[in-house]
Amino acid sequence: MAADFDYKQMLLELDKSLKDGEFNALMFLCKDEVKKRERENVKRPTDLWEILETREKLGPSNLQFLKQIIFSSCDGRLDVMRIIENFENGVPQCSQQAVRSVPPIYNPPVNQYVPQPGPSVVLTSVAHQLTPSNYSNTVNVDRYMKEITFLTKNLGKEWRFFMRTLGVTDGDMMSVEQDHPRSLRDQIYQCLVLWISNNGGLFDRGRVIAALRDSAVERYDLAGRIEDNDM
Repeated sequence: MAADFDYKQMLLELDKSLKDGEFNALMFLCKDEVKKRERENVKRPTDLWEILETREKLGPSNLQFLKQIIFSSCDGRLDVMRIIENFENGVPQCSQQAVRSVPPIYNPPVNQYVPQPGPSVVLTSVAHQLTPSNYSNTVNVDRYMKEITFLTKNLGKEWRFFMRTLGVTDGDMMSVEQDHPRSLRDQIYQCLVLWISNNGGLFDRGRVIAALRDSAVERYDLAGRIEDNDM
Protein backbone atom coordinates (compact mmCIF):
# COMPACT_ATOMS: atom_id res chain seq x y z
CA MET A 1 0.00 0.00 0.00
CA ALA A 2 2.84 2.39 0.84
CA ALA A 3 4.42 1.88 -2.57
CA ASP A 4 1.08 2.49 -4.27
CA PHE A 5 0.57 5.63 -2.18
CA ASP A 6 4.01 6.93 -3.13
CA TYR A 7 3.21 6.24 -6.78
CA LYS A 8 -0.03 8.23 -6.56
CA GLN A 9 1.81 11.01 -4.74
CA MET A 10 4.41 11.09 -7.49
CA LEU A 11 1.67 11.52 -10.12
CA LEU A 12 0.07 14.30 -8.09
CA GLU A 13 3.44 16.06 -7.79
CA LEU A 14 3.83 15.88 -11.57
CA ASP A 15 0.33 17.31 -11.97
CA LYS A 16 1.21 20.29 -9.79
CA SER A 17 4.61 20.88 -11.38
CA LEU A 18 3.67 20.93 -15.08
CA LYS A 19 2.82 24.26 -16.71
CA ASP A 20 -0.08 24.74 -19.13
CA GLY A 21 2.14 24.75 -22.20
CA GLU A 22 3.89 21.61 -21.02
CA PHE A 23 0.55 19.90 -20.46
CA ASN A 24 -0.47 20.78 -24.02
CA ALA A 25 2.78 19.29 -25.27
CA LEU A 26 2.05 16.15 -23.25
CA MET A 27 -1.33 15.80 -24.91
CA PHE A 28 0.26 16.11 -28.32
CA LEU A 29 2.83 13.43 -27.51
CA CYS A 30 0.02 11.13 -26.34
CA LYS A 31 -2.24 11.69 -29.35
CA ASP A 32 -1.85 8.06 -30.41
CA GLU A 33 -2.79 6.82 -26.94
CA VAL A 34 -5.74 9.11 -26.17
CA LYS A 35 -8.75 8.76 -28.43
CA LYS A 36 -10.32 11.88 -29.86
CA ARG A 37 -13.52 11.52 -27.83
CA GLU A 38 -11.47 11.10 -24.65
CA ARG A 39 -9.49 14.30 -25.11
CA GLU A 40 -12.50 16.46 -24.26
CA ASN A 41 -12.50 15.01 -20.74
CA VAL A 42 -8.77 15.42 -20.16
CA LYS A 43 -8.50 18.65 -18.22
CA ARG A 44 -5.43 17.94 -16.09
CA PRO A 45 -2.40 15.65 -16.17
CA THR A 46 -4.09 13.37 -13.61
CA ASP A 47 -6.83 12.69 -16.17
CA LEU A 48 -4.15 11.74 -18.67
CA TRP A 49 -2.40 9.43 -16.20
CA GLU A 50 -5.63 7.45 -15.75
CA ILE A 51 -5.98 6.91 -19.48
CA LEU A 52 -2.35 5.87 -19.84
CA GLU A 53 -2.85 3.36 -17.04
CA THR A 54 -5.81 1.80 -18.85
CA ARG A 55 -3.63 1.55 -21.98
CA GLU A 56 -0.93 -0.16 -19.88
CA LYS A 57 1.50 2.64 -20.74
CA LEU A 58 1.89 3.69 -17.12
CA GLY A 59 2.17 1.98 -13.74
CA PRO A 60 4.35 1.89 -10.60
CA SER A 61 6.86 -0.37 -12.37
CA ASN A 62 6.15 0.90 -15.88
CA LEU A 63 7.51 4.44 -16.07
CA GLN A 64 9.54 4.44 -19.30
CA PHE A 65 6.84 6.02 -21.46
CA LEU A 66 6.07 8.59 -18.75
CA LYS A 67 9.72 9.61 -18.53
CA GLN A 68 9.94 9.98 -22.30
CA ILE A 69 6.91 12.24 -22.64
CA ILE A 70 7.70 14.28 -19.52
CA PHE A 71 11.30 14.85 -20.62
CA SER A 72 10.21 15.94 -24.10
CA SER A 73 7.27 18.11 -23.04
CA CYS A 74 9.05 20.10 -20.33
CA ASP A 75 12.40 20.33 -22.12
CA GLY A 76 14.16 18.21 -19.52
CA ARG A 77 13.33 20.38 -16.48
CA LEU A 78 15.38 18.93 -13.65
CA ASP A 79 12.79 19.63 -10.95
CA VAL A 80 10.13 17.67 -12.82
CA MET A 81 12.35 14.76 -13.84
CA ARG A 82 13.57 14.35 -10.27
CA ILE A 83 10.02 13.73 -9.08
CA ILE A 84 10.05 10.50 -11.07
CA GLU A 85 13.68 9.75 -10.26
CA ASN A 86 13.07 10.13 -6.54
CA PHE A 87 10.08 7.79 -6.69
CA GLU A 88 12.24 5.18 -8.43
CA ASN A 89 14.92 5.62 -5.75
CA GLY A 90 12.39 5.30 -2.92
CA VAL A 91 12.68 8.91 -1.77
CA PRO A 92 9.40 10.10 -0.16
CA GLN A 93 7.76 12.93 -2.08
CA CYS A 94 7.79 15.12 1.02
CA SER A 95 11.61 14.84 1.09
CA GLN A 96 12.18 15.84 -2.51
CA GLN A 97 12.77 19.51 -1.80
CA ALA A 98 15.90 18.58 0.09
CA VAL A 99 17.35 16.49 -2.71
CA ARG A 100 16.40 18.49 -5.78
CA SER A 101 19.57 20.56 -5.57
CA VAL A 102 21.71 17.43 -5.90
CA PRO A 103 22.49 16.72 -9.58
CA PRO A 104 22.02 13.14 -10.77
CA ILE A 105 25.28 11.21 -11.01
CA TYR A 106 26.45 7.91 -12.34
CA ASN A 107 27.81 5.74 -9.54
CA PRO A 108 29.15 2.44 -10.91
CA PRO A 109 29.45 -0.61 -8.66
CA VAL A 110 32.71 -1.36 -6.91
CA ASN A 111 35.05 -3.74 -8.74
CA GLN A 112 33.42 -3.47 -12.11
CA TYR A 113 35.45 -3.74 -15.30
CA VAL A 114 36.46 -0.28 -16.43
CA PRO A 115 38.31 0.00 -19.76
CA GLN A 116 41.54 1.95 -19.53
CA PRO A 117 43.29 3.81 -22.37
CA GLY A 118 45.46 1.39 -24.28
CA PRO A 119 45.14 -2.09 -25.76
CA SER A 120 44.27 -3.92 -22.55
CA VAL A 121 41.38 -3.85 -20.09
CA VAL A 122 42.20 -4.21 -16.41
CA LEU A 123 40.04 -4.75 -13.33
CA THR A 124 39.77 -1.48 -11.46
CA SER A 125 38.12 -0.83 -8.13
CA VAL A 126 35.78 2.12 -8.64
CA ALA A 127 35.02 3.45 -5.20
CA HIS A 128 34.65 7.03 -6.37
CA GLN A 129 31.81 8.51 -8.38
CA LEU A 130 32.13 9.00 -12.10
CA THR A 131 30.12 11.62 -13.90
CA PRO A 132 29.41 11.51 -17.65
CA SER A 133 31.79 14.40 -18.29
CA ASN A 134 34.86 12.39 -17.24
CA TYR A 135 33.96 9.17 -19.03
CA SER A 136 36.17 10.15 -21.94
CA ASN A 137 39.12 9.87 -19.54
CA THR A 138 38.10 6.32 -18.59
CA VAL A 139 37.51 4.58 -21.91
CA ASN A 140 39.41 4.58 -25.19
CA VAL A 141 36.90 5.28 -27.97
CA ASP A 142 39.36 5.95 -30.79
CA ARG A 143 38.54 2.72 -32.61
CA TYR A 144 34.85 3.66 -32.66
CA MET A 145 35.34 7.28 -33.68
CA LYS A 146 33.89 6.75 -37.16
CA GLU A 147 30.61 5.43 -35.74
CA ILE A 148 30.50 8.03 -32.96
CA THR A 149 31.14 10.89 -35.36
CA PHE A 150 28.48 9.59 -37.75
CA LEU A 151 25.82 9.41 -35.02
CA THR A 152 26.88 12.72 -33.49
CA LYS A 153 26.42 14.50 -36.83
CA ASN A 154 23.20 12.81 -37.91
CA LEU A 155 21.08 12.22 -34.81
CA GLY A 156 18.62 15.04 -34.32
CA LYS A 157 15.61 15.62 -32.08
CA GLU A 158 15.17 11.86 -31.58
CA TRP A 159 18.56 11.49 -29.89
CA ARG A 160 17.13 11.22 -26.36
CA PHE A 161 14.81 8.37 -27.33
CA PHE A 162 17.77 6.65 -29.00
CA MET A 163 19.89 6.96 -25.86
CA ARG A 164 17.08 5.68 -23.64
CA THR A 165 16.67 2.68 -25.93
CA LEU A 166 20.38 1.95 -25.50
CA GLY A 167 19.96 2.17 -21.73
CA VAL A 168 21.38 5.62 -20.95
CA THR A 169 19.35 7.00 -18.04
CA ASP A 170 17.53 10.34 -18.03
CA GLY A 171 19.66 11.39 -15.07
CA ASP A 172 22.87 10.80 -16.99
CA MET A 173 21.52 12.66 -20.01
CA MET A 174 20.58 15.62 -17.83
CA SER A 175 24.07 15.67 -16.31
CA VAL A 176 25.58 15.71 -19.80
CA GLU A 177 23.27 18.54 -20.85
CA GLN A 178 24.28 20.54 -17.79
CA ASP A 179 27.95 20.08 -18.67
CA HIS A 180 27.41 20.97 -22.35
CA PRO A 181 24.32 23.22 -22.47
CA ARG A 182 25.09 24.90 -25.79
CA SER A 183 26.20 22.01 -27.98
CA LEU A 184 23.87 19.23 -29.05
CA ARG A 185 26.75 17.39 -30.71
CA ASP A 186 28.76 17.44 -27.50
CA GLN A 187 25.75 16.07 -25.62
CA ILE A 188 25.33 13.20 -28.08
CA TYR A 189 29.07 12.50 -28.11
CA GLN A 190 29.35 12.37 -24.32
CA CYS A 191 26.28 10.13 -24.01
CA LEU A 192 27.73 7.71 -26.56
CA VAL A 193 31.04 7.64 -24.70
CA LEU A 194 29.14 7.05 -21.46
CA TRP A 195 27.19 4.17 -23.03
CA ILE A 196 30.34 2.56 -24.47
CA SER A 197 32.06 2.78 -21.09
CA ASN A 198 29.00 1.36 -19.35
CA ASN A 199 28.94 -1.42 -21.96
CA GLY A 200 32.37 -2.74 -21.06
CA GLY A 201 34.18 -0.49 -23.52
CA LEU A 202 32.40 -1.99 -26.52
CA PHE A 203 30.42 -0.31 -29.27
CA ASP A 204 27.70 -2.94 -29.81
CA ARG A 205 26.79 -2.34 -33.44
CA GLY A 206 23.80 -4.69 -33.28
CA ARG A 207 22.28 -2.83 -30.33
CA VAL A 208 22.86 0.51 -32.02
CA ILE A 209 21.11 -0.66 -35.20
CA ALA A 210 18.21 -2.10 -33.19
CA ALA A 211 17.88 1.14 -31.21
CA LEU A 212 17.81 3.22 -34.40
CA ARG A 213 15.03 0.99 -35.74
CA ASP A 214 13.03 1.13 -32.50
CA SER A 215 9.53 2.55 -32.81
CA ALA A 216 10.48 5.48 -30.56
CA VAL A 217 13.38 6.48 -32.86
CA GLU A 218 12.64 5.22 -36.40
CA ARG A 219 15.91 6.30 -38.00
CA TYR A 220 16.02 3.45 -40.48
CA ASP A 221 18.27 5.51 -42.74
CA LEU A 222 21.02 5.67 -40.15
CA ALA A 223 20.53 2.04 -39.16
CA GLY A 224 20.97 0.95 -42.79
CA ARG A 225 24.13 2.97 -43.28
CA ILE A 226 25.72 1.61 -40.13
CA GLU A 227 24.70 -1.92 -41.09
CA ASP A 228 26.29 -1.41 -44.54
CA ASN A 229 29.30 0.37 -43.03
CA ASP A 230 28.40 3.35 -45.21
CA MET A 231 29.61 6.14 -42.95
